[in-house]
Amino acid sequence: SIMPRKRVPVSTIDPETGRICMKRSDPWMNNFNEYIISACRSNMDIKFIWTGNDTKALVYYITDYVTKMSLSFHDTFSLVQKSITSLQNRNNQVDKENVIEKSRKLVLRCYNTLASQQELSGVQVASYLMNWDDHYTTHKFQGLYLIQTERYLQTELNEMRAKQNLQLVSHDVNDEDVCDDEAINDENSEEENFQIQSTEDKNNFILVNTRIDYQYRSDNLNKTCLYDFVSTFYKKKINETDLKYLSKSSTTEAQQNNQRGRPSNERFSFQKEHPQATTHVLMKYSQLHVPVLYGPQIPRQDRDDTRERYNRALLTLFVPWRNATDLCDINQTWEDAFERRKNLISAHSWKIIENIQLLHECKKDRDEHLLQVIAEAQVENDSIDPAFLPSNQGADGEHEADDIDDLIQLIGSVDEFTAATINATKKINRKRIYSRND
Repeated sequence: SIMPRKRVPVSTIDPETGRICMKRSDPWMNNFNEYIISACRSNMDIKFIWTGNDTKALVYYITDYVTKMSLSFHDTFSLVQKSITSLQNRNNQVDKENVIEKSRKLVLRCYNTLASQQELSGVQVASYLMNWDDHYTTHKFQGLYLIQTERYLQTELNEMRAKQNLQLVSHDVNDEDVCDDEAINDENSEEENFQIQSTEDKNNFILVNTRIDYQYRSDNLNKTCLYDFVSTFYKKKINETDLKYLSKSSTTEAQQNNQRGRPSNERFSFQKEHPQATTHVLMKYSQLHVPVLYGPQIPRQDRDDTRERYNRALLTLFVPWRNATDLCDINQTWEDAFERRKNLISAHSWKIIENIQLLHECKKDRDEHLLQVIAEAQVENDSIDPAFLPSNQGADGEHEADDIDDLIQLIGSVDEFTAATINATKKINRKRIYSRND
């Protein structure tokens, strides 16, 4: 709570808004209920939730509070910078260790520096000492770097538009209907990220990512949108069990129903254009995962300046596609394309879209409620401290800086692939050494 607060001589109820203003005889007192405080015998703060806006603000505040990092981004950045400087100043590091060892020590030093500044509760420390899990969830989660998939589609669409423009000009046709790219700033666009994985012969490497896996999914999954794809399927190396399952995929449904025991998880092969079509297979999760969007979040629906990006994101997530023209024609804006294709979105996906907008509304109501609380907390002749004001009310565009939680999750998601690549590189180097010795 923000202290001190204004004194209130008598409790009142606003008949129009239903807002209750509790009596406060001391500026350092919270709102309280005499019966609850007598039973708890501890400090408390109570508020009557009358309107939907108050409810949404409270929901966002609670969820944001219990999931926030104990260190802010600028604190984390400063600590990492300090660790890097400390490592660079060590004289015994020069030319005595390889790049991998230096990188390992740098990451370890950064981690130790961050860990030393973390505030841990007694319960959390006890859980670590007892080797218990540090969190419990009712759902499982899977990361998705949405913005890069959007940019791939936008680039593909722009290339087709540029080609169409050249054709129209050469034929002296009016090209006013060909819309320009309104969503992407070339100066801020980034290259698409890939995972480096080895091929069958272990000597070559290929680039893969979730976008490629989705684009070249099985024909049986033509009606599956990207959100459901990430939620339902994962890629794995093919084995004898998978080959046996795929060979029996032509079995009739009646024969499959007569099989005893637990049914096998569904498997689907990739299209032949996929770089891992012969070595990997799509397998259905036993339990659905909840996709977590890394990077800039989907903007609010009611913002005009991000309307194109909003529609592009929804189309990318919830309408099945294999190329950009499945989502948007070259002579369409993303808003027009969404209006033409929104009938392809399932009822379940519409519920998710509504929840995305509801989350933005909760955040907006939280910020407005915070301003109201700050104003009420000011005593006479005081001004609102800018430090208390919400600093990110308008930051939900495409190029918003990534939240530190997203960055940490993203680093964790690619860690296993980095390790695999390093191991594969070591094997290749050994083979080269052996071949030279021979």
